[in-house]
Amino acid sequence: MASRLGLCNVCAEKEAKYKCPACEVKSCSLSCVNTHKEERDCNGLRRRLKMIPKEDMDNLTLLSDYRFLEEIDHKLETNLRNPLRRHTIQHRQEKPKLPFYLHRLKNEAWRRGTTLRYLPRHFSTSRNNSTRFLYKESLIRWQVQLIFHQADVTLTAHSVSEKLTVNKLLARYLDPNSDLPDDIKEKLAHYHSASFGGVSALMKTDVQGEGMVFQELFPHKSLQLNFANKTVIEHPILYVVLKHHVVAYLEYQSIGHDDIFQDSEVAKEISKCDGLSYFDADSDCDMEEQEVD
Repeated sequence: MASRLGLCNVCAEKEAKYKCPACEVKSCSLSCVNTHKEERDCNGLRRRLKMIPKEDMDNLTLLSDYRFLEEIDHKLETNLRNPLRRHTIQHRQEKPKLPFYLHRLKNEAWRRGTTLRYLPRHFSTSRNNSTRFLYKESLIRWQVQLIFHQADVTLTAHSVSEKLTVNKLLARYLDPNSDLPDDIKEKLAHYHSASFGGVSALMKTDVQGEGMVFQELFPHKSLQLNFANKTVIEHPILYVVLKHHVVAYLEYQSIGHDDIFQDSEVAKEISKCDGLSYFDADSDCDMEEQEVD
């Protein structure tokens, strides 16, 4: 009795026993099935969105479509229950709810002249941010990221008092006898030899009409005074550079070309923000790093 599928489309010798649900190639054995998958780069899975003529539809097709719609409904219900939804703006008219401690931190930063913005809470940059406002001390303790560009080193300092001067913060890393790992000390050798006189700390700032520009911080002033009149997204990022490289940073303009001072991982993180808004925006970033307590 001849097979209703006809001959095998792969070997063309034996009667076919199987039909691939993805590409509909007929095969007679496991070896022919594997051969057709390799030759056609086929995974053997039926394309659930494939257009099927009405005359070719049967009960199995209808059942498959019904189950597919059920899966979509289930995923929608799961998404509606997801607590992370409250941290994104679905429409421009909506405003996400900000946790009380973040709202107070934002207000305290504003009182000090700093515009603080937050990414949605499911971003790793936001989840890992340890910046806090201590009510009893009336003090902001920042998480500060320090990028030593000429050494290709990124470090993170936690719980840094806003009263600390820039020089005292940098002293933790410019001292050759610090508690940093030996491999980090080796990379920072040029910074150690330059000491404070040969090093500058800069921050990126959004200046109207100019885009993102670098501004040099005052080394003997506190972080609170240095962060005034600046916008901080989640936590401050300081670019620690050798003095003879400062001019290149100060003359840098982001408008008209790619951001050459931005790490690819950070760019990837920021690209996720497309279509989302910051918590305090009316409309409408994680690099692998060493952490230092």
